[in-house]
Amino acid sequence: MRQVYTNFMTDIKTPEDHIILVPMDFSDSSLNAVYYAVEMADLFDSEITLLHVLSNSTLQSLFTNDSEIALLRDKVRNKLEETKDEILAKWPAMRVNTMVAEGKPYKVINRVATENKTDTIVMGTNGVNGMETFTGSTTSRVLKSSKIPVIAVKEKQTNPKFDKIVLPIDLTKTSRQKIDWAVKIGMKYNSTIHIIMELDNDELAMKKIKANLLQAEGIFKKYGIKYESRLLDDHKYPDNLGKDTIQYAEEIGADLILIMTKSETAKFSELFVGSYAEQIVNSSQKTPVMCINPKPTGALSTGGSGFY
Repeated sequence: MRQVYTNFMTDIKTPEDHIILVPMDFSDSSLNAVYYAVEMADLFDSEITLLHVLSNSTLQSLFTNDSEIALLRDKVRNKLEETKDEILAKWPAMRVNTMVAEGKPYKVINRVATENKTDTIVMGTNGVNGMETFTGSTTSRVLKSSKIPVIAVKEKQTNPKFDKIVLPIDLTKTSRQKIDWAVKIGMKYNSTIHIIMELDNDELAMKKIKANLLQAEGIFKKYGIKYESRLLDDHKYPDNLGKDTIQYAEEIGADLILIMTKSETAKFSELFVGSYAEQIVNSSQKTPVMCINPKPTGALSTGGSGFY
């Protein structure tokens, strides 16, 4: 088994500025994301940017003249400032920016993230039971297209930590990118990475699973990342990888689940739908989920991953 570490992670860039972008529409779920981001920023000495995007289609359908649109902009700007004031009342030293923009929401969010050298996007999710409350949403589109990590938050979190991060890996080549990111995140947050894989009755698949697990452990050892590894058996974890990941995360009191948002072979229309990633984001009630949109596997300059 080859283990190649030359030029490790050179294709994955982390912005120098510690800025957390929080798109918000003033719903309960987006406010949950705001306060998660604030506590995260307080923990890591970051600043946050509160962003509200006025959708062009909404503006065109509801308003007939520029003065009405200007009034709406002012109203939204005032609401953002009120949220900022609430944050500063509790965290006086917090650096908080506010921004109102217009356009297609997911495109604006990605553009603002790039222009402001954002480190992480934190967004609320409404998904509870299935795709009807998630597919087509702004959060879903950002998860599919963002070039930086997106943390999806559902329930209101108190005192978020990053001590325990669950990393489910499989036999896709993009799982290697997930490990690259886990190293960066483990370094940044001084986390313990909990690597999980599912046992397989097929002997060849089992050999590949164990080889991948050994390589993941070797990478974490090399970079001084704390980790624990676990092969999930069908007796205790009888469901698919998505449900089993959530079960394991809740059992250990995990602070975060780290996933890729698509498989290597997914077509654009299938990036999220039908994958265990979608299931985790929709169904993880207690544990926030960090989603990373993988690059094509040929783009990583790691020499040879050893992953199947």
